[in-house]
Amino acid sequence: MATHSTDKMLSPILINLERLVVVVLAGVAFLLAIVSFRGLVPVSDPLTPLGYVDQLSLLFGLHEQSHVVIVSAHQWSTDVQVFTFQKRLKDGAFYMNNEVKESVNVGIFDQISAESTEKKCREILTVCENNLPFRVSQHKTPILFGIPGLANIEVEDSKTLISGLHLCLENSKFDYSKEASIGVITPSLQNTMQWFAVTLLNGRLPYLKPSETPVIAETTEDDLLLTFAAADVTSLNISSIKSHKKVAIFGESWDLVTVQIPNLGVLKARQLVLTNSDPGKEWAASPCVNPVVDRWWDFRGHRYHVKGLHKSVEEIKERNGPFAGKRVSRPVANYETCHAVVLNIIMKTLGSSFEFVIKELKKRKVYIRGKLFIKCAERGLTDPFKGGNVKLKTFMDSLKHACKVPNTDQPYACVDMMVVGVILDKVLGLHQSSILLTPHKVGGMTGDWPVTAALQTYQSGM
Repeated sequence: MATHSTDKMLSPILINLERLVVVVLAGVAFLLAIVSFRGLVPVSDPLTPLGYVDQLSLLFGLHEQSHVVIVSAHQWSTDVQVFTFQKRLKDGAFYMNNEVKESVNVGIFDQISAESTEKKCREILTVCENNLPFRVSQHKTPILFGIPGLANIEVEDSKTLISGLHLCLENSKFDYSKEASIGVITPSLQNTMQWFAVTLLNGRLPYLKPSETPVIAETTEDDLLLTFAAADVTSLNISSIKSHKKVAIFGESWDLVTVQIPNLGVLKARQLVLTNSDPGKEWAASPCVNPVVDRWWDFRGHRYHVKGLHKSVEEIKERNGPFAGKRVSRPVANYETCHAVVLNIIMKTLGSSFEFVIKELKKRKVYIRGKLFIKCAERGLTDPFKGGNVKLKTFMDSLKHACKVPNTDQPYACVDMMVVGVILDKVLGLHQSSILLTPHKVGGMTGDWPVTAALQTYQSGM
């Protein structure tokens, strides 16, 4: 009787358990069906966001996850970036999923010796290991060590550094290749790789036309450099092309050019404006300089006596202080006259040689770097280390402030900002609602050469 009673009690439990198993199996089958259906959707852009179904695919073993470590060595610091990729096993389509970045205060170019190189390399590798996800095999994780500044050190130091890094990486747990793991990133190559990175991170690259891709604008001391994908290279002024490279983008060949416009660099343009295109003279009294300024400026073997025009004043109503509510005369740089001088110089510089360049660049996103970025950072418009986009309206407000308010700490702010403002208007075709972009963070990743290097390393498998 006791056994019969126990059987009666277990029977409903077993029935419910069977039902639960059936429900779980049905749920798993349903999820597998969804995952399988997702596998039919083509992935042509590696920047396609990962969804919940893709995470399930990884859980079910239908996707695999791998990582690439990129090390970028600088003079006083080193950047470590770990990129995560997820690939569909069915067709090999992959996603570039994530980037983790850490900077360490280790400069491999400082006091080069075999011992110091070994010690610094080990410290950098520890950071690399700490930024890999838990339980990820280092043996299967490729590492690339980029050294942009190698050309700037002595030959013997260069040999010591490279041999030390080779030895260190060879003894590490990472997937290391003596032929492919250490690379010298020349400025030209870095420029190309950065353009590809920011363009890729903007998304939809496989579907874009050259005219829909960004332009990287940079000023040196002397020139304005514009890097962009040209729709028709033959229409450009050949003498202005500093660099021309064929770039393979998802099976198609693109023309990536860097156009050099002379005399529109920050310091050269300042010289032309202050001297009104007569760089040989010493006296430089300019409407682009506040009347309170009186100083000497040395540039390229010339010494200029820089002063503002004392007749440039404006009547303002004081808001604070002992003269609050009263109208007083304040010395200012003459904004309108300064703009006319700068516009005249820049339009003469451009002439008709760059008409097609200007047409090519209309309506493109603009990423700034070099002294163009530095000038914005000096004015507090962007963070000098983290970057940050600059609204053109904010830029113009800062320009007007630079000309209207005496500032002996930045005596050339008005002229420099005016030059940049006219370039943004007449060369790049920007307007009040436009935004100047910085490559420090694009689509959640750092818009620089490591992105391109990681993608190439992943695709080639070292």
